[in-house]
Amino acid sequence: MNKILTLKQFQDLVTEMIGLEPHVEITGELFRMDDEEHGIEKAAEVRGFSRHAKPGYEITFDWIAWGNLDGYLIDMFDFTIEPFTKGEYTPVFKGATVLDDYKEPFEGHELAQKILEQVKPEDWTRWIVDILPEPRMLI
Repeated sequence: MNKILTLKQFQDLVTEMIGLEPHVEITGELFRMDDEEHGIEKAAEVRGFSRHAKPGYEITFDWIAWGNLDGYLIDMFDFTIEPFTKGEYTPVFKGATVLDDYKEPFEGHELAQKILEQVKPEDWTRWIVDILPEPRMLI
């Protein structure tokens, strides 16, 4: 049987789950210095996902961290992290059907929006900052 949650129960669950340390994984990174002669632009980005879970429930954020491209190499590691939509929406909530006041289920994109409205960016990005690459010493 599928679990059913009211909006209030869902919001309480989201608050609890976002406070739990997630599984965070980097799935790709790109660092490239520009070369005007060959038409290559400077790029700095890291992609990954964060999975906040407790038994029976899961919230997954796909994210992208953009490096600051205004300065020198060291500045490229000053990241701005934001949700990255690979599929239809992000974040993704799994584990229950959430009903509105009229007993109608929320769509996935509506739940994603509710999570983003409720959770401050620093609450879900704080776990990511620690695993982002740091500038390596050039020899």
